[in-house]
Amino acid sequence: MQVDYDTYKTQDFTCIKCGWKGKGEELENGEFSEVHVIGDLECPNCYHLIAFWQGKLI
Repeated sequence: MQVDYDTYKTQDFTCIKCGWKGKGEELENGEFSEVHVIGDLECPNCYHLIAFWQGKLI
């Protein structure tokens, strides 16, 4: 699921793998691609990929 980088921290998320529930600010930062400006957001409990954000190229 793609999320908005500026607002995801206040959104509610649920991990389909372990059932963790919480706010986006609690998610762990996963892989990041500098070339494509894409960052993964992972479950803080089991590190399953929950969402990703994509920035704008300048």
